[in-house]
Amino acid sequence: MEPNNSVGSIKAPNVAVVGSGYWGQNLVRNFYALGALRLVCDRDEHVLAAMRSQYNGVESTSSFAQTMNNAAIRAVVIATPAVHHASMVREALLADKDERRPG
Repeated sequence: MEPNNSVGSIKAPNVAVVGSGYWGQNLVRNFYALGALRLVCDRDEHVLAAMRSQYNGVESTSSFAQTMNNAAIRAVVIATPAVHHASMVREALLADKDERRPG
């Protein structure tokens, strides 16, 4: 699957998906298909290796802090266990990122 780099006449934002487990994999696939996925952040290096091989041109990191400090990232989608959402959303907002949580 090749990404679509624009949605209509609007350039897709650079999105990072944080957490690529069960639900995160769906989000990664969908944002990639929209041409918006720039980076995947997950603490499991094996998962990141699989993401890199499946999604050409997508960056990866196991560091949430590095994701927040990446100036190219405009929006963050958090797909981690709910217990982590509050602190991660706070960090994303302090880093001036748009933030979304599924559900």
